[in-house]
Amino acid sequence: MIHVLLKFLVLISFSVSHLVETMHHKVVIDVLADNLNHPWGLAFLPDGSPLITERAGKLKLFPRDGKPIFIADVPKVWTSGQGGLLDVAVSPQFAKNKLIYLSYAEPSRAGRTAGTALASGYLELSGKPRLEDVKVIFSQNKKTSSVLHFGSRIVITPYNKIFLTIGDRGERRRAQDLFDHAGSTIRINLDGSLPEGNPYFLGERGLPEIWSKGHRNAQGAVWNSSTRSIWTVSHGAQGGDEVNRSEPGKNYGWPVISYGQHYSGRKIGEGTHKEGMAQPVHYWD
Repeated sequence: MIHVLLKFLVLISFSVSHLVETMHHKVVIDVLADNLNHPWGLAFLPDGSPLITERAGKLKLFPRDGKPIFIADVPKVWTSGQGGLLDVAVSPQFAKNKLIYLSYAEPSRAGRTAGTALASGYLELSGKPRLEDVKVIFSQNKKTSSVLHFGSRIVITPYNKIFLTIGDRGERRRAQDLFDHAGSTIRINLDGSLPEGNPYFLGERGLPEIWSKGHRNAQGAVWNSSTRSIWTVSHGAQGGDEVNRSEPGKNYGWPVISYGQHYSGRKIGEGTHKEGMAQPVHYWD
């Protein structure tokens, strides 16, 4: 994780090699890519070459010894506000299957509304670099015209499951509706099908893709191998950023409970605790 974070700092912050002295070590940061336009997602191919998304809808590959390569035939995205082409993830079996995943703001047919979607495609680098056989394997229900809070972090687990975070779309109450994908972490199989272990698998008490609920806008996520669980980092409003161990069927409270406040200074919801709602592992106020 630290390795990835350092490389991301390189991608967005430095134009030359840079030496950083910490309390305990000296760290040399080498430039892998620069001149990026709103980079959002980052993933590495097996040879260490980074794939980078730009929010306006471009996917770029930066070979270790060459110029950036533009990848054609990415899904059409809704570029407005915080929406656009967002995260990218590489299949753990990429060396065999060439498969990658992209999350993005997916426009409706009329193009006036959008929701978070997840697509898979095969990365073909011979001839014209492109994605082939692109398939939408998840599409958020209840698309709206809001330009806020798409979430969109992709995590592929060692057990061949995909977690995808989805923000509340700036419409707070949706995060408490179990028949609305907004404000949730979802879990699906690599092909988009439903895992039987999901808490609402039968669809009677909630949408079968939903893993956890009550998130404002989780844009950080990682598989924690020690706890064998998904951990997310969610943006608060004014304060109230949270680290959560997102467990199946749990409700993390937004917007009923929060450690933050509205930007006007008003109180959010009912306070910081409520029975039946989970507490964050850590929060910033």
